Amino acid sequence: MSEIYGICEPGVPIQASPLEAMAQPANGKGRTVPPIGSDGVLFAATLGVTLPSLAAAHGSLVAIDADLCGSRASSKEVESGAGNGAISTAELVAVLYARHGLDFIERLDGAFSLALWDPQLQRLVLAIDRFGFKTLYWSHEGRRIVFSSRLTRVVHANHDDEVDPEAVMQYLVHTVIPAPLTIYKGIERLEPGTLLVYERGQVRKTRYWDLNYEEARGDGVGQWSEELRECMRHAVHSHLAGCEPERTGAYLSGGTDSSSVVAFASELQPEFNTFSIYFENPRYDEAGFSRLAAEYFHTRHREKCLQPADMAQAIPKIVESYDEPFANSSAIGAYYCARMARENGVDVLLAGDGGDELFAGNERYATDRKFAVYHSVPALLRSAIVKPATAVLPKSGPLSYPGKYVRRAETPNPRRMLSYNFFLTEDGGEAFQPDFLAKAKPDSALDIAQAHFDSAPNARSELNRLLYLDVKMTLGDNDIRKVAGTAEMAGVRVRYPLLDRRLAELSGRIPSGLKLKRLEKRYIFKQAMKGILPDRILYKKKHGFGVPVGYWLIHDPGMKSLVEVLDEPQTRQRGYFRPGFLESIKELNHTHPAYYGEVLWLILLLELWHREHRGCVTGESAACGIGVVSAN
Repeated sequence: MSEIYGICEPGVPIQASPLEAMAQPANGKGRTVPPIGSDGVLFAATLGVTLPSLAAAHGSLVAIDADLCGSRASSKEVESGAGNGAISTAELVAVLYARHGLDFIERLDGAFSLALWDPQLQRLVLAIDRFGFKTLYWSHEGRRIVFSSRLTRVVHANHDDEVDPEAVMQYLVHTVIPAPLTIYKGIERLEPGTLLVYERGQVRKTRYWDLNYEEARGDGVGQWSEELRECMRHAVHSHLAGCEPERTGAYLSGGTDSSSVVAFASELQPEFNTFSIYFENPRYDEAGFSRLAAEYFHTRHREKCLQPADMAQAIPKIVESYDEPFANSSAIGAYYCARMARENGVDVLLAGDGGDELFAGNERYATDRKFAVYHSVPALLRSAIVKPATAVLPKSGPLSYPGKYVRRAETPNPRRMLSYNFFLTEDGGEAFQPDFLAKAKPDSALDIAQAHFDSAPNARSELNRLLYLDVKMTLGDNDIRKVAGTAEMAGVRVRYPLLDRRLAELSGRIPSGLKLKRLEKRYIFKQAMKGILPDRILYKKKHGFGVPVGYWLIHDPGMKSLVEVLDEPQTRQRGYFRPGFLESIKELNHTHPAYYGEVLWLILLLELWHREHRGCVTGESAACGIGVVSAN
């Protein structure tokens, strides 16, 4: 994995031992770059699929891991900083900082995480890109800041790995731990589009970029669709700049987003490389659509049918690679796509992530729109007639549906949107051990989601607030980390043209009524792609890279044996779940594997993470803050 890491403690000589501890995490791989430093500061890097660089230049120390496709840094500034020769990415950042101060960050586009030390101002700057393509973890104790692309390195430097019960609850609700939290107390993950400045003993964080939802007025469908189409085309083409055709490709699920990326990529690179996975289970199989897109755009297409044995092989690698519990099961499919690409000589993949969250492509947006009908009824009529009428109806059976509709409609977003989540609907006392429940604060599980929903810049519509929430959590906390992490595992660099900065900003200006028109999802996106994508793809039902994990946990012997770890004393002694609850989830998976299989998977991955990253030492559960002693 490509990484940067370092320690900053102004005025204090840095001993070698903390940096050495950071340089040797249990699952660290790659070649380490010799560190650079000054009084109280040391930066280091490890090479991976991208090439992090370090530089002491123009009065600053810089460490950066970046893929600056489409960077706005002007050629004149680069040339003036380079003198007679080329300069590294770290040197470029040093030039930009010397000329523009903290505004240098505005001139970087693409994927990056960076650290900069200004010895004159005694200022440390940490930052990541606008969407979170790269990650940066950090901790602050006393006068010392420790940072790293990998959480494990910060833990090793701090010698403190106390698990945060609130973060565990966030994981169970969201399948990931949302920023700024991490699984460990006292360590944070820097939020996308954020600049952290540490000087004079104080830390301040500022949002240097955010999606703005100030909708434009007066432009018709034709104009918006044309502008959107050309902006997408430019985004895909610019993300192919500098890429060798034979070493470049794309994920292709057969959905609208990945097919659109392939459509525009094929304009520049005939016989473009595409990769897909599929399943024998028809509920999850989209092979027909990916093959249709591959044939339509004349790509060089490869595909793999995933079997339970493939999943069993990938699980230990994914658990090892992710430093926090991560339960997005489609990481399995993403990993095998990236590995297939690497095996065929491709080292840059374009991903289609972002279209759903920018242009309202998820089914839940249309489903939520149905509740707007209820709120169009005058409040007096709702309270005087509708609610009393539905209150006397049965609580179950066909006549219960009106009451369920009203109760759901009166639940405000984002809780309504997220209320399908199992751990938000279950009685916590039935699922969790009392000690854990008291410290995990389940009532705060939606606080981060609520903050995103409430703070969407200039959003006047409920839809745009939901889209903003999904950009932050579904994309930034989950899907991007899934794609980026599994691509790193396979040794492939990934780019996200549909999350091009200019395209994202355009999406914010498009009227929300053109993104979701009545109940038609991504309406303006479809208008833009008419005549480019086949209608069968443009109007297909969404699948994605979902994995039939629930079915495999029932029917495959290898996967069934994996579930048996939940029966072991070590698992029970974590202090999270009541024993009877774990048994009930396994039984429920037999009745509804598409739903309860994901719940079972969530719990299983939490336990496997503990075993991989924390071991089985005496007193582990006490360190987790749940008051139970476990032993191997």
